Amino acid sequence: MPILTPDRSLMYMRKTPVILEAILRDVSQEQAQQATDGPSGWSVVEVMCHLRDWEDIFIERTRMILESDNPQLPNYDQEEMARTRHYATQNLRAAFDAYTARREEFLKLLTGLTEEQWQRRGTHPRMGDHNMIELAANTALHDLNHIEQIVRALGLAGAKV
Repeated sequence: MPILTPDRSLMYMRKTPVILEAILRDVSQEQAQQATDGPSGWSVVEVMCHLRDWEDIFIERTRMILESDNPQLPNYDQEEMARTRHYATQNLRAAFDAYTARREEFLKLLTGLTEEQWQRRGTHPRMGDHNMIELAANTALHDLNHIEQIVRALGLAGAKV
């Protein structure tokens, strides 16, 4: 059985909102704005806004792949997005709720794909050629990276990466 399958990718993507809800449950807005993953790192609220906005990007890329043959996928400057969208001053709960709604939308889009659609491909300027299964798995890995970042920012784990 292959390591990357649609079902596994979807299962992992469903876990992120549950984990984030548990981690963020007792985090105040003040904590979310002050706790960072290092001196020049992002705050918890900035990470949550990043996750929210990247759901839109992942959905956009998915639609491009489904609607066009091997499209060139856009690249985005996450630091620029954080500055221009004022992540640091946004509300943690609102960002989390918006992220959760977008994740549900993304999961609905992916859940209805046929096996042929899961094999459709797109090309990203940095990540190269990949199919829909790899895009979904990459989304779950992106989630994991930022969950760890939030945990570190909040001092919930001592491991250094």
